[in-house]
Amino acid sequence: MEELSNTERLIMSYIRSHPPEDCMLDKITRGTSRSRATVLKYLEILHAKGILDFKFVGRSKLWFLKQAIPEKPEIISEPVDLDIQKINELVSAASRLHALRSKEMELKMLIDSPDALIFTVNIHMDIITFNNTFNTFFPAKKNLRDIISSEQVNMIENLTRSLSLKDNITLEIDMMEKSGIYRPYKISLQPILEDNETVIGIVIIGEELSQSRRTKRELETLLSIAQAAGSASSEEQLMEEATVSIKDIIPYEYCTIFLKDNGNIRTAYETSESTGELLPHVKGFIEKSMNTLEAKSAGKGDFYLENVKSVMGDMSISLMLSIPIIDEDSAIGSILLLTTLTSVSSVSIENVEMAADELSGYLKMQRLTSEKEEFANTLLAMNQISTVLNSTSNEDEMLEKAVKSTISSLGFEMGCIYLNDDKEELTLRVHKNLPEGLKNMCMAGMFKDLFSKTLEKQNLVYITSESEEYESLEPAVKANGIRTMLILPIKSGDNIIGLLNMGSRQIKHYNDISLENLSSIGLQLGLALEKSRLAIKLKVESNRGIHI
Repeated sequence: MEELSNTERLIMSYIRSHPPEDCMLDKITRGTSRSRATVLKYLEILHAKGILDFKFVGRSKLWFLKQAIPEKPEIISEPVDLDIQKINELVSAASRLHALRSKEMELKMLIDSPDALIFTVNIHMDIITFNNTFNTFFPAKKNLRDIISSEQVNMIENLTRSLSLKDNITLEIDMMEKSGIYRPYKISLQPILEDNETVIGIVIIGEELSQSRRTKRELETLLSIAQAAGSASSEEQLMEEATVSIKDIIPYEYCTIFLKDNGNIRTAYETSESTGELLPHVKGFIEKSMNTLEAKSAGKGDFYLENVKSVMGDMSISLMLSIPIIDEDSAIGSILLLTTLTSVSSVSIENVEMAADELSGYLKMQRLTSEKEEFANTLLAMNQISTVLNSTSNEDEMLEKAVKSTISSLGFEMGCIYLNDDKEELTLRVHKNLPEGLKNMCMAGMFKDLFSKTLEKQNLVYITSESEEYESLEPAVKANGIRTMLILPIKSGDNIIGLLNMGSRQIKHYNDISLENLSSIGLQLGLALEKSRLAIKLKVESNRGIHI
């Protein structure tokens, strides 16, 4: 097995020493004291190396050691017909190239340390050779000026002129991984001499210092965010406390937390009202961060930053950062920071990533708790609707009680029932707690387009303010503060004979089982209505028979 970095070894050690059910992203993150973004990156690296594999358990990936797969034997082609002299020349050239390549591979293996950057530069600071670790952090970099400041380059150039073979100078420098994001390294410089006289290049070996740069204050800040995640009474309270703590890590002018639900990105919390219209201008930027599951930066001259500065009218901002909020192996949101700093340390980015992990964990538990509560409510609603339908046969009374019972047990503030009339058109029959404006719109048939979605799907429609469909709702729905809508088809066999509609000013989270349970309420109501109508029909026919 090839040599692994410290973080890779730490992850491997965790997976070896824990049972399979503990080898999911969240538990590996906690067990290794790294951020989700860091752990996820190295899990994918180990997977790409063929060391780890995974299988899905629900929506989560379960990671485990992968058995080595023997390589397929090479297929050797038949030699081409050439004259003897040409063949000899080709054999000689191939032999020399083989020897050089073998030597190159041998040398690459020698410098391929996972814990150190090893690279060489010529007197013009062009990067000539590098190991895999360097290429991982600084891909496609061609010159030392691309990754360190001009002042530090000048210092190295001045040192180069006076270096001798015996010299080995050690420095601490900041190396830019991305625009505005630097990582501290201790580097040693060793000259490459031609004929032991002229310096033609430098061997540079860099040791990362970021893991040793976390201060006591930063640790205390991270601890305070973790404590807030465990004690916050609401999502807003946690976000407020988290953003205050993040300011101690990276001093910012503005901070906004975005969340993504059902493919729709929304502003969940902002530290300043002046950022309220920011989303359209930064959406592409934060989507890049969320799609790649890594922090993104935009510095001076970047399109996104310049656009934001012009929109906000604050030209003092020098750097924009997006740190993804990760759940499992996908992003559910982003923390956007606008700061006057021109650069920040990768240690600070990692600290904010850990704060994002605490937010993610809280949001996940909040959603699971909400889904659990709503699941219990659906069971209660199913039981109560059965009681209502079995206790009355009068259609109008049945509809009144069905609406009242269902919205009460599910925690909705309002509801109504539409049934097909003689012309097979949906007509409002009963309503409960509808605001006057919505009631008038219902009676006027203003929601036919919305109802058509249910008729097309032949299934319930579930829309929250976090859904993409929410934006297409009638303005009156949003104006009344409705954040969750449920439209349940009332069915008789395979035919939809009506709709039970409900609205809530709270966001309600339902899992697939809960939604299936809710669908059964419409089926029960449809069956009860058909029984009631059949009983009336039989009674009428019976009365006709007696009359005759």
